[in-house]
Amino acid sequence: MDNNSRWSARTAGKAKDGARKAEHQTEKVTRSPFAKGVARAGFVFVGMLHVLIAWLAAEVALGGNSHADQTGAVEQIASAPGGPALLWGGAVCCVALAVWMVLEFATEWRRHGKPTKGLGPFGTGIAYLALAGLFVSFAVGNRENSSDQSKELTATLLAAPFGVVVLVAAGLALLAAGGYFGFRGVTRSFLGKDAQPTPLVPTWVKVVGCIGFIAKGVALAVVGLLVVVATARHDASQQSGLDGALKSLAGQPYGGWILGAVALGLACYGVYSAARARYADF
Repeated sequence: MDNNSRWSARTAGKAKDGARKAEHQTEKVTRSPFAKGVARAGFVFVGMLHVLIAWLAAEVALGGNSHADQTGAVEQIASAPGGPALLWGGAVCCVALAVWMVLEFATEWRRHGKPTKGLGPFGTGIAYLALAGLFVSFAVGNRENSSDQSKELTATLLAAPFGVVVLVAAGLALLAAGGYFGFRGVTRSFLGKDAQPTPLVPTWVKVVGCIGFIAKGVALAVVGLLVVVATARHDASQQSGLDGALKSLAGQPYGGWILGAVALGLACYGVYSAARARYADF
């Protein structure tokens, strides 16, 4: 073996050792008691948010005009005594949970050599980061309604070059995400994956998890459908986020009953998320 070959072999060996050490350190961080504690607190916050969204959706089903989405739920928290402090705490926990999920993504990528193996934790991490941003926005007094933001963003994209392509892709992605959540709920394939509880948890956790995943899948699919419809009609007012999606359900025949069932399902998802704080498989 010549000198160049020996040098290449040593370099490759050092690179592998470095990768193994980085993976070990990443796993050490994500498995630490502190990281797990913060992650569990984040699951509780997310669960509480979904229960509040379910409550607001139930009010809409009964004829009310509440904002049945994340901003409406966060507004309820912000208006409560000590609400801003609670929002800051929720933001910290959600940021930490997002970092935890991204580190899980990095670990899965290194372990399997394919980024697709960790897309679940990565997507979840981005969602938690966005939620943290919403908490911070309300904590500092910026309380713009998400429905208005969705309409403004849709109008901007409709007027931009290739904006229609972006909107169609976003709508189809939401429809796919809705189908994915529904599939995981029906098949119970969420158990034991991405810091989910194991199949050995109590039956009630499995039941609320199944119902919750299906309900969230329905909600995401309706949001995606509204994005596609708004794009096809070139009408930004047709796209108003989760609030508009749930209210569109209420406007259908037997819509109050349908929305009531979805609200119950979202509440189940909230209970399941809180249960992850106790039963998550880290």
